Amino acid sequence: MRGASRLGVVVALVIVVGIVILLHRVNADRQRVRTSAPLAEPAAAPGSPKARVTPIWRSDLDDDEASQDQAYKADPLSPLQDTAEAWAQVDFDEIRKAMPDNLYWKMAFPTKDPALLKERDERREQWNVEFGKVQSNTATDEEIDAYYGEQQKLSNDYLEFLVYLGTHYGDIVPKGEIGVLKLAGELHLARLEEIPRKIAEAKERHAAHETARRAWLEEQKAFFERFLYRGATAFCDAVTASPKAVFYGRVAQFARAFFELEHEAFEMP
Repeated sequence: MRGASRLGVVVALVIVVGIVILLHRVNADRQRVRTSAPLAEPAAAPGSPKARVTPIWRSDLDDDEASQDQAYKADPLSPLQDTAEAWAQVDFDEIRKAMPDNLYWKMAFPTKDPALLKERDERREQWNVEFGKVQSNTATDEEIDAYYGEQQKLSNDYLEFLVYLGTHYGDIVPKGEIGVLKLAGELHLARLEEIPRKIAEAKERHAAHETARRAWLEEQKAFFERFLYRGATAFCDAVTASPKAVFYGRVAQFARAFFELEHEAFEMP
């Protein structure tokens, strides 16, 4: 028993000594890390060169209130230029005199005139109706040419306006909006290139639609002539000729008129 108790005491001492040594090493490692790690630099003051630089109009990055610098917002390449003042230097009256019949004035030039805005809406609505007929293959060749002719003139006029604007006032237009103007021009050019193909495809679809419609009408006409018209008209004539069919004689006359109307409708082109 005494030997066992001595052995337990020795084991306990060994465990205590091991824990002390382990704690000493951990503390030494911590101290080594503290002394070797560089000190963090203090945060830069708002006025120092290392302070965060952000555009003054980016309210989501700045701590202050949202900036009213609209010129910087529209043209960050030239923040000191006021976009409104730049556009004010463009003589739109002179451009209008140079191209008075350009559709840009009627369809796109900024305006608050309620009569002109109403006219624009009505014209766009008419274009939508015409385009619907083209898409449904019910527009005639003349209607197809008329619709795409107006779309062609619209794009040509827009391009004419953009070319004139760039030629005579290209150095005044704000840089931040030149990209938008170029994109608009490219879209209208692409549209003009596609119009001949769209006209041809629309006419092909319309021709195929008309062929299918005529074939369907011929089938309906053959069925009507064979199974309805001849027998129905003969029956109506017999009922009408009967002296006893006073009421139904008049009904038969009405029915025969209906069948004659259908017969004439099938004869129409």
